[in-house]
Amino acid sequence: MQPWAYIVLLGGCALAYALLLPSRNRKKEGGGDKQTVKEVEAALELYMSDIERENRELMEVLGTIKTQSQNNQAALQEQIGELKGQLDSLHHRIAQLENRTAATESGLLQLAISGPAPREESEDMGEETESKSKPVSTIKLRYPQLFELHEEGKSIDVIAKKTGMQRGEIQLILQLAKQEESV
Repeated sequence: MQPWAYIVLLGGCALAYALLLPSRNRKKEGGGDKQTVKEVEAALELYMSDIERENRELMEVLGTIKTQSQNNQAALQEQIGELKGQLDSLHHRIAQLENRTAATESGLLQLAISGPAPREESEDMGEETESKSKPVSTIKLRYPQLFELHEEGKSIDVIAKKTGMQRGEIQLILQLAKQEESV
């Protein structure tokens, strides 16, 4: 026989032995396979119950985060509304101040153009021009809360917190009031 025939014959024997070997093991371990399958099933069921529990906990955490987020968003919306209201009131105050400034400037311009009233006129006319040249309201009338707190001896920081104004603005108003009183 030739060498290749030995190799083919030897390969066939090895193949037949390999096919017979697993069938013997299956017969011997038939009861063991069922036990192994049961153990794997039990392990998988335990794993699945752990995953379900963790999913429930995760959903609870997500629910609380969602609730907190909605509460925070509502609070922020409320703050935005308040700030918009304050902004509108500030725009209104600015418009009023601009109108007063324009009226004062036009009054001063008319006074400068017309010059001082002659002395021959009656005293009533002099009183009218004096009332026109003075502003309608003083600084103290515009900011009563600020001056009330200042007269109580409160610091500028406390006044700023209570009135919602800036420190520099308060200092400027107090300086203008002093100047107004000295004039």
